Amino acid sequence: MFIELVKGASLLLALCFLHGVSVQVWRSRPQTGQWCSGLIFGSICVIGMLTPLTLEQGVIFDARSVVLSMAGLFGGPLVAGVAAAMAAMARLYLGGAGVLIGLLVILLCVGTGLAYRWLWMRGRLGVGPIALACFGLLVHVAVLTLFQFLPADVAQSFNERVALPFLLTFTVATVILGLLLRDVGNRLSIEHALADAMDRLRAISQAIPDVLLVFDDEGRYVQVLSQDDDLLPVPASELVGLNVHDVLTAEAAGRFMTMIRDTLSLGGTQCIEYERQTRSGRHAWFEGRARALGTLVNGRAAVVFMARDVTQSRLAEKALWESEWRFRSVLFNIPAISVQGYREDGTTTYWNRASEHLYGYTAEEAMGRDWLDLIAPPALQEGLREDMRRMFETGIPIPAAELRLHRKDGSAVDVFASHAFIQVPGRPPEMFCIDIDITGRKAAEEEAHHLAFYDALTQLPNRRLLVDRLRRALAGGTHSGLSTAVFFLGLDHFKALNDTQGHEVGDLLLLQVGRRLRDSVRDQDTVARLGGDGFAVVAPGLSADAPTAAAQARALGELILARLREPCDLAGHEYHGTASIGVTLLDRASASADEALKQADMAMYRAKESGRDTISFFDSDMQRTVSRRATLEVELRNAVRQEQFLVLYQPQVDVAGRVTGAEALVRWQHPVHGMVPPSEFIPLAEETGLILPLGRWVMETVMRQQARWRHDPVFGRLDLAINVSPRQFRQEDFVAHVQALLHDTGADPARIKLELTESLLLHSVDRAIEIMRALRAQGLGFALDDFGTGYSSLNYLKRLPLSQIKIDQSFVRGVLRDPSDAAIARSIIALADSLGLGVIAEGVETEAHRRFLQDHGCPAFQGYLFGRPMALDALEQQVRAGLAAR
Repeated sequence: MFIELVKGASLLLALCFLHGVSVQVWRSRPQTGQWCSGLIFGSICVIGMLTPLTLEQGVIFDARSVVLSMAGLFGGPLVAGVAAAMAAMARLYLGGAGVLIGLLVILLCVGTGLAYRWLWMRGRLGVGPIALACFGLLVHVAVLTLFQFLPADVAQSFNERVALPFLLTFTVATVILGLLLRDVGNRLSIEHALADAMDRLRAISQAIPDVLLVFDDEGRYVQVLSQDDDLLPVPASELVGLNVHDVLTAEAAGRFMTMIRDTLSLGGTQCIEYERQTRSGRHAWFEGRARALGTLVNGRAAVVFMARDVTQSRLAEKALWESEWRFRSVLFNIPAISVQGYREDGTTTYWNRASEHLYGYTAEEAMGRDWLDLIAPPALQEGLREDMRRMFETGIPIPAAELRLHRKDGSAVDVFASHAFIQVPGRPPEMFCIDIDITGRKAAEEEAHHLAFYDALTQLPNRRLLVDRLRRALAGGTHSGLSTAVFFLGLDHFKALNDTQGHEVGDLLLLQVGRRLRDSVRDQDTVARLGGDGFAVVAPGLSADAPTAAAQARALGELILARLREPCDLAGHEYHGTASIGVTLLDRASASADEALKQADMAMYRAKESGRDTISFFDSDMQRTVSRRATLEVELRNAVRQEQFLVLYQPQVDVAGRVTGAEALVRWQHPVHGMVPPSEFIPLAEETGLILPLGRWVMETVMRQQARWRHDPVFGRLDLAINVSPRQFRQEDFVAHVQALLHDTGADPARIKLELTESLLLHSVDRAIEIMRALRAQGLGFALDDFGTGYSSLNYLKRLPLSQIKIDQSFVRGVLRDPSDAAIARSIIALADSLGLGVIAEGVETEAHRRFLQDHGCPAFQGYLFGRPMALDALEQQVRAGLAAR
């Protein structure tokens, strides 16, 4: 039995050897190596089981416990799994009474080995002799425990004959195999680390572009590493073994030998620079460093030498020097930029030719002198000296600025001055000034300023300057209590003169008017041209008493009108002209400058409406109208934002009086003033653009209501008409917006009718037709509202994809008393019938009106006779009442 145990131990030693070989062979492919190690561990188990120690038929024991536990510990899950699978299959193949115990032993050993590995990998256990002995003892005690589940006689025989040798031998075997496998692992790890280090060193040496040489003390090339043979005297393969005297010139070889001897004798690093022709014929510069190797090579002292090709850097240095020379040359000779250099005490150290031209001093005259005495006016010297002192203290350049300096001859020169602080190591710091002559630009700016504030034709102040002076006058009036009058003057029939005589003649008149206005007013008054034929006069300092100030203003206005009535000589033609003047008086409580000009402008138009050649004063009625409109606009914007609007519905009926639909009408429910008439806010909404969000809201509200009715048997048949403003209709995204609303609300497009006015036809009819056709394709209908009041062409009418025409209420109301209105109504009904269009009359207020229209073929009606605009619930109640009556 002891021999059998020793035989098992021999197999373990073989396992150790084979595992090491496998790991070494498959080092580059670790996954494959693990499979092979698993097969090796498994094979050893199988061999052991094929030559076991047999106690009874089918009851065997062998070294598999050692093998599998070490497979788990040193091989990991894959190795242990493969070995366990092979061992399990072999044990099943052998069969016998101990199969189950044998399989449990396999699982036990693999599991404990993997558990030990888990603890080892996390640093909680080591793999020293004591730890391995404890582990081996623990595993085999567990195995002995499993053997106790064999038949009683077999277990007793095992305990008496084998238990103690088994426990001692395989515990020792576990320690020995574990130590051997640990040493194999450590050795392989060291070999792998060395191989990796060699690979990295090889890669680094190959990646370095420098030439790496090893010389012995006699100057022989011992080793050569270079990626480019062109950098070597001869190819690397031929260079090893040669002496520097064999491949270099005598002078170069002597320098290299001196370097080698100095390196070996003095220690440290020795440097050398040299140049030579490369093998390709290129002239190259090299920089080399040598250091003693520290070990003997072939029994001789040696140095390692690294040479770097510095040709590019040398060329770059040369190019930099040439560039600096060119820059200095350009800087000195550049004609438009003056550059000067100064030290901290103001001494001039640099003065280029542009400075000579700009300031009149030659370089010889300027160098060494204080720059403030040269070019700075006395008034600026103290401030410039302080700026300069601060810059030399902090190193922060003086901010760039425009300065007015002086030339050698004392004349002024405007420059834009920038500054740079230069600190060269080993030299005193300097300040460099870069000055650009902007004298011409300053003159141009003054001219531009004049053009910005004065009229180019009359040389009078323009609107910008007038507003500025008006604000000053108002501010002065606030302190003094005096009044200011603002005159807005427009020449009568000036456009006719321009159109008939030409703009040149018109300009002559404007020039003479400007001169007469200047001659008519006081020195403190401002006369301005506002563009076209518009002039303005600001007359400050009038009486604090309003009636007196008004009289003063009227007297001045009458004087101006009288002067302008005098004949003018326009290119040899006598011209008699007049003007209309609007005046507003301002005191300390008056409005702003812009409002004052608006007031005078409105008064001027009142003067034109009053027959021209007269004066009109701004009054409170004008102000109330303007204020009301401004207030209404603000409130309208708030109403749109706060949704103060509601939609009413006016019924539309057929000849039987049955409600067939309704027109949606928007109303403004003002929180203070109540219902605001549409005639007040709809035009303002159109003008301000608020009709767009308002129209979108109305359309969405009506479509959502139709969607709620869509499947209702009573209300689903009703058509809903929505008014669309021309501005809303002409939006680029109108079609897309309507399509999106139909999709989002779920409304039935066949029950939606968009009402358009004839004013749309005054713009692009083709574009209108394109939009209508796009929406008609979605199922929407179109009605032409207020037909007969606009400028519709029958040619356009037949092209428009309409479904209905509405007879305007102005014709409907007059059909009983005005034959013309009656004829127009009959013609519209006949026209609609001939074009295959529906027709509806709006504004039907009496039964007589309805009867007349019905007698002449009108099939549909809308008006107070059938119902005023009403809330939604009232409309629904009326529809239900109509159905109940039938």
